[in-house]
Amino acid sequence: MEDLTSDQVWCKKPLTSRFRKKYVELLALNILQYCYKDTYDGFDVYDAPDIRDENKLAGIEVTEAIDEKDAQIAAEFVKYRLDSKAEMKEQRKKRIENNGGRLEESILTYPEIDGDKEKQIIQNAIKKKMEKLKSYKNQGFKSMGLFIYYDGLPIPRRLDEFRECFKETLNEYDDKYDTIYLGYSCGLIEYEVFSNNIKVMSIERDIYNRILYETRLKMESKSILAVEGRRNPVFYY
Repeated sequence: MEDLTSDQVWCKKPLTSRFRKKYVELLALNILQYCYKDTYDGFDVYDAPDIRDENKLAGIEVTEAIDEKDAQIAAEFVKYRLDSKAEMKEQRKKRIENNGGRLEESILTYPEIDGDKEKQIIQNAIKKKMEKLKSYKNQGFKSMGLFIYYDGLPIPRRLDEFRECFKETLNEYDDKYDTIYLGYSCGLIEYEVFSNNIKVMSIERDIYNRILYETRLKMESKSILAVEGRRNPVFYY
């Protein structure tokens, strides 16, 4: 992974929803490149599909598993941090609280969820990306994966339960992704759809934090290039 820590780039502002999407896509690629070493060399972040190889034969769609209310809370918290007027900050705080969140001394707390709710969130993330699969196959992609990013640590459950969670959703569709990846804090689950094999890979905390850090630095550097007009960045529109 490229070392950007020597660059004089600082994360001064939180990511807006527009850039959060590209951040998650780049993070997904960095996690895959760490876990599979050379397998994803030559892959990069594009658009439709989100990650692909140079020859347009293998692609990966990326989505984030997040509850609708949690997404609203996160968006309001970003705006809360960016707003300078006390009146607007108070309005943002009320919207966070109306969605079940709590904000005290700039510390954000999300509503608690149970295992059933978490499963539904993951399954909804899969369903959100199923309609795109046919168009990618029509474009000539030989293999397509789906990377689901879960920001946090999933509620502990047996690996077979994750397998059934994925299968239950995919069985609703004729076309299926070849592989489902579930990336989360310090780990990655890989489910090979057609062989029904599933495995989990652990990522040490310091390494995972490093991946997060370098991903964010790379996002900041791309942002600067976009503003200065020095190139046409892949990650921004």
